[in-house]
Amino acid sequence: MRLSLLGCVLLAGCVGSEVFVLRNPATGEIKECRAEGARNSFFPIAQAMIDNSTAASCARGYQAAGWQKMN
Repeated sequence: MRLSLLGCVLLAGCVGSEVFVLRNPATGEIKECRAEGARNSFFPIAQAMIDNSTAASCARGYQAAGWQKMN
């Protein structure tokens, strides 16, 4: 039991968050799409998935408006 709990804690530290950098080709303006989720979440893996989905949705919206991904 302790080993599985330790494994979950270690795995939770490996979950990264996505950041999308976009540029408006007309003005050169730069925008970062990222989500700032709860840092002390009881469910860090689920929170990271929600944050990444939010960031991707933000990026899709800017791309639909003509912005270009830089990364």
